[in-house]
Amino acid sequence: VAILDGYPFSHHTLLENRLIIDDPDGFGSSYQASEMRHGTAMASLVCHGEIDSREKPLTRPVYIRPIMKPDKDDYRQPRREHIPDDVFAEDIVERAVTRIFEGEDDHPPVAPSIKVINLSVCNPNQMFINNLSSLARLLDWLSFKYKVLFCVSAGNVTSNLTLGLSEDEIRSLSDDELIKIILNNFCSNMRNRRIMSPAEAINVLTIGAIHSDKSSVTYQSHRLDLLPSSLLPSPITPHGFGFRNSIKPEIYLPGGRQFYTCLPGDIYHIDESGQAPGHQVATAPVTLGETGRVVYTRGTSNSTALATRGAALIYEAIEPIIIENGIPQDNVAVLLKALLVHGSSWGEGKQLIENCLKKGGNSRFIRKIISRFMGYGLPDIQRVIECTKQRVTAIGYGYIKKDEKHEFILPLPPSLSGLDVLRRLIITLAWFSPLNCNNRRYRKANLSFEPPYKAFGVSRIEADAHLVKNGTVQHEILEGKEIVSYQDGDYLIIPVICREDASNLDGEVH
Repeated sequence: VAILDGYPFSHHTLLENRLIIDDPDGFGSSYQASEMRHGTAMASLVCHGEIDSREKPLTRPVYIRPIMKPDKDDYRQPRREHIPDDVFAEDIVERAVTRIFEGEDDHPPVAPSIKVINLSVCNPNQMFINNLSSLARLLDWLSFKYKVLFCVSAGNVTSNLTLGLSEDEIRSLSDDELIKIILNNFCSNMRNRRIMSPAEAINVLTIGAIHSDKSSVTYQSHRLDLLPSSLLPSPITPHGFGFRNSIKPEIYLPGGRQFYTCLPGDIYHIDESGQAPGHQVATAPVTLGETGRVVYTRGTSNSTALATRGAALIYEAIEPIIIENGIPQDNVAVLLKALLVHGSSWGEGKQLIENCLKKGGNSRFIRKIISRFMGYGLPDIQRVIECTKQRVTAIGYGYIKKDEKHEFILPLPPSLSGLDVLRRLIITLAWFSPLNCNNRRYRKANLSFEPPYKAFGVSRIEADAHLVKNGTVQHEILEGKEIVSYQDGDYLIIPVICREDASNLDGEVH
């Protein structure tokens, strides 16, 4: 795993000997120790997860390349971190990734075994509206060139909320009433809650935040939880869609519960305190010699770091399979991309959104509405890497060319033939598409499959059937109890077809 972020406080007791810091531009010299906040938090979440969950740390070191430094014009202490004004964000990211895989000047590659890159940095002033940003295009190109998975944060919506209700009125509402008011407010203001550059990139996985964490709140005071549900996206997470109505963000992970405070005029402002709730993470010291300080933080940056950690855990689980079966290294990152999404579902959040937003005039489009709010849903990493007597995960891989069809053939379990029992079939297809920046369609490779409904007696649930084919991940969940009879030796066939989208698709697509 690699992290492109701020300079971390590597002497923290939780991060000692866990990081490989590569700072060829000398960004670290611009920091005071107390300003090493964002990179430290991201490194903590990738290595340990949220501290309150008491998970085992990653066994391998994490590579960090600083791409941010404190803003020299910021009068506050500590100063905010940002990509410096005297460099292009595109330039520093391109040089950082090239240095990882090819080296720089006369230096050899510094970390060529990297499969996942965490980018919890976005441009809050560049919301996605139809056209791809130059940084998004760069990430797409780097993903395809180096066969590496970028986990990118969707950005944070930090603007104040105006609900037309006083603090006392808010406190008098039931949870269900408050959730309905908030979701309808977000739905009516969706144009101002779009994902932020470079989250619209098509080859990356864009990560949104769920309003949950493992912390215990012992002191709430005047703070308000405006969205009292751990099943729904956080109030600060932006929503899709992405380029050409693709599913964005694809997945949502816990981003910490975000509380608000009421300002004069019944305006609700984000509470930025370091108290719970949120994710407990390692942070920079405030006094000399302090090496164990922790704080609570929230946001899609946290969700992205947890997604990156999830990809690392998946890799540790499937590495023996990769070695034993000789899976090519060019397929590994896209395999991690597929498996991160594969365990995702809307869960009980689907019913909550339906109850609040479904009306007579939009009932036909409710799947599209939920897809915009929740993407493919919340991934269950453990479900992906563990099989049971009732559940198996099968992995297929390869490369495909224009107008080819690959058939993945799986034996049907004889024990289910003719039975009136619930069956679930989940299929996830992922790829890195080559690009044509001179064509408005942009994506050269359009891969897709048609789910085999009849063979297994199932039908599609969750994400909209048209939206799932607009990006570079197609994730289908199918369920059913229809009685289907078949013989021992019968097969389930999943055909993957490659079509040209933008012109000049002439290579192989992994």
